[in-house]
Amino acid sequence: MDKVMLDYIKSIKPEPHESGMDLVKKGLEIGNSFEAGCSRFIRESGGKYTCHMDYKKECMREGKIVWDLLVGLATIDEEVEAIAELHRRAESLGYELNLIQTIPSQLMGLPKEYRDKAPATTSYIMEGLEDYLKHTEAAPVDVIFADHHLVTPNAIETTINALKAGSPRVGEFSQFIWDHPGFDDEVKRFSDMVVALGIMASKRDEHFSVETYLDDGFPGYFIDCASYIGYALIEHYICSQLCHAGYSISFGGLLSEIDTRLAIPLALHRLLSTEDHPVMSYINGSTNMQWDHDINANFGTSCQEMLFEIIVEKKYRMGLGINPVAITEKIAVPTMDELWDIFVAGKRTEEKADEWLSFMNFSKLEEMAAVMEEQGKVFFHNAMEGFKEAGIDVEDPLEMILTLKHFDPIKFEQAFHPTTYKKGTTEIKPFYPTVLGRQTVEMKDEIIQELKSKGYRQDDLAGKKIVIGSGDAHTYGIILVEGVLKAFGATVINGGVDMDAIDMLDFADEEGAANVAISCHNGQALDYGRQLLQLEKDRGKQYNFFIGGKLNAILPGHSEPTEISDMLLDLGVYAYNDLSDTIDVLKAR
Repeated sequence: MDKVMLDYIKSIKPEPHESGMDLVKKGLEIGNSFEAGCSRFIRESGGKYTCHMDYKKECMREGKIVWDLLVGLATIDEEVEAIAELHRRAESLGYELNLIQTIPSQLMGLPKEYRDKAPATTSYIMEGLEDYLKHTEAAPVDVIFADHHLVTPNAIETTINALKAGSPRVGEFSQFIWDHPGFDDEVKRFSDMVVALGIMASKRDEHFSVETYLDDGFPGYFIDCASYIGYALIEHYICSQLCHAGYSISFGGLLSEIDTRLAIPLALHRLLSTEDHPVMSYINGSTNMQWDHDINANFGTSCQEMLFEIIVEKKYRMGLGINPVAITEKIAVPTMDELWDIFVAGKRTEEKADEWLSFMNFSKLEEMAAVMEEQGKVFFHNAMEGFKEAGIDVEDPLEMILTLKHFDPIKFEQAFHPTTYKKGTTEIKPFYPTVLGRQTVEMKDEIIQELKSKGYRQDDLAGKKIVIGSGDAHTYGIILVEGVLKAFGATVINGGVDMDAIDMLDFADEEGAANVAISCHNGQALDYGRQLLQLEKDRGKQYNFFIGGKLNAILPGHSEPTEISDMLLDLGVYAYNDLSDTIDVLKAR
């Protein structure tokens, strides 16, 4: 391996820690001390199903589609009512809707004593098992608890509650790279994650499995779809081979090209599925092709996606469910009615899908999947070899997770990609490029050309220093802003993702920068802005704060997100999603 990369991996090797395999055993003991719950869907099936996997395999045999809706409303009461109402509506039309995934607040990932100091987010909190059971008893559906559960500082409690409530999958494995504001004991956090994986392993024979959503983790940074496969093999190795837990894969929100969207699950299915455990969970609707104007037009792209997904699932019987995203996903958290609209559009699309099968030629898809399988295995082999060479104990799940947590995802792909490993270069030559990476570059170039056509010059920001970062795990926004500001002469220093407000100001102070730019999503922008202003006051300094991204929040007395850019502007935060406005402010300062 390249010496520079080898030294980098050695530098992030964890300090001595408790044996990961001992932690797995601890989790097995905890898991064996209680029984997993059984949903109303299973109980009311009249003995037809003993678990959700029975239903999934039935759908695979019969060529039916498993539909999976993500629901994350403002309060637990609204969430529970939505589960019941969505099932009632589906039943009234004779549609099967037997799976709903919740999106509770990210604060669920923190122990209760840490939550008051963390930024408020959209969605709701569950206080204990009783709140979990409210979901699963709302209707005869299987309810999935995935986001902000298995890999968080609160992992043991949330994993146990999810299993006791009968959640067939608990996740999301990929979200281990996310930080949780206010909780800094990484060894404790990831030791508990490994214990939680052991708890899941205790229920493997009952078909409870660990869920991952690849786009929320390392693959969200990758430029090659083949790297998705290699990375998933690493997660699978940690989860299933080291911790002996079942593993299920969902993905898709950052992929909008239909061929790669379906070649990825086909490759993963062929590599990892067994007759007893089909590995694919669901494909999420993409959002990076959505318009934020003429919203109803988004039904056009969504239905095209769903049609091909349905056809490919009917052809290959992977057990790949469909998780459609509302046509408003790009601009706001969807309401229940918006989720219902996209679900019924998908069901109507499914009605005619069989008629398309005889017209389809799947040879290109087969070819793409074969390349991804081959190169994904090479990627996995390279990573395992590189880790061993750097002295990482690849037989210890805690050591593997701690190493990955500190591994820059962009460097990770550069280190182990088949076209760079031991080649003396970091320039990746993708076999099949990801969409969002390419779109970010194209959008950056378009914005630069547009600004130049308006008279902006490449030295307009000369001498200006700006630190940028993301308040969550999203990276493409800051890559875009960094590229544009640099094109007009600014010195831009990228702090990366998951930056708390205090971290951003510490970073700015270290770099001697008064201009601080943050990308925010997840409904956190208003609270984040207020924290920055309070820290500014406490420090007795002056900064210029810029916040962009999805600028909405659920305000007191509201159940749906409200646009809050004007509120931020009134507070003195430059809340622009137009970079010309940002450049104008920077020029004037």
